[in-house]
Amino acid sequence: MNAYLITVNNRPGVLAELLEAAARRHVNVAPAYGLSDGARGLIALGSDDEAGLQAAIADSGYTATAIEIVVVELENRPGTGAEVTRKLANAGLDLLIAVPVGMSGDRVQMGFGARDAALLKRTLGV
Repeated sequence: MNAYLITVNNRPGVLAELLEAAARRHVNVAPAYGLSDGARGLIALGSDDEAGLQAAIADSGYTATAIEIVVVELENRPGTGAEVTRKLANAGLDLLIAVPVGMSGDRVQMGFGARDAALLKRTLGV
């Protein structure tokens, strides 16, 4: 699965516009994340219907960068995130995205994305 990273000017309604465009195309968006520093924002969207999501993003007048997301299941305990991100850093990976995508009992599914998806997969053992 790819996440689509969209850089936007921070203003009310940007995320709503993107999600409304997806809804008009009958595209279910999941996951959806957003961050802002107050001036610029970064939105990450995913969907099982990637072609539909790409079209919805274009409908909204935005461009997106596709980043392959590698999902791994990790123990939900203190230090797990530090261990896995140190392992990725030691491999020379510059993460573009790291987000929780699900939970299963006492385990968390984390989605990671980097420019070098092959190295990311090898490092994570996927």
